[in-house]
Amino acid sequence: MPETPQPAASPAPARTIAGYAVLALAFVAALAVGVYLFASGGGDDASPVGDGTPLPGAADIGPLDPNRPEIGKPAPNFALPDVRDTSVIRQLADYRGQAVVINWYASWCGPCKAEIPDFLKAQEALGEQVVFLGVNYLEPRDRALGILEELGADYPAVLDSRGAVAEHYRVPGMPSTFFVDKDGILRAMKAGRVSEEELARFLIEAGVPYTP
Repeated sequence: MPETPQPAASPAPARTIAGYAVLALAFVAALAVGVYLFASGGGDDASPVGDGTPLPGAADIGPLDPNRPEIGKPAPNFALPDVRDTSVIRQLADYRGQAVVINWYASWCGPCKAEIPDFLKAQEALGEQVVFLGVNYLEPRDRALGILEELGADYPAVLDSRGAVAEHYRVPGMPSTFFVDKDGILRAMKAGRVSEEELARFLIEAGVPYTP
């Protein structure tokens, strides 16, 4: 008895194929969003100022050199948003040609408040020979700026809101200060308050004679 031919399978309706395509595109889009959020650290807390201000140029913020701080070697370059205008990104390399005193500070830090007046005296005496660069540690912009305004500090300052540069520099606590000469070479480091005598000594090591 001859076999009855079986009907050929009918192709899937176009509507079903289109549905699968939409699901696939949605999955790819969701995956891309997840990867982005993971890489950027999430949502609103990615703000550098803690008040919802967008993070400018995120790819260019943080440590820019792989090397770690070492006396006698180039100080690692970094880029962070300016405390007073977060649309401005400052780099350590911007100050090449001047000695730089990099000072990690926080508004809650008593020793930070005690040493800033000494920095201001040295800044007034030395003029453009030296730049004091404040680096605020893990605070929103209003607190980072508030302590500077309270003490009359008008030198440049930046926001290390995620602590990435502090971690790269192996900052042990607040305050911590690094002294860089005009050629960008790290000459001295100090954890804790810098006294006036130490400030004078470290500035000399950085190539800038200073007598308090």
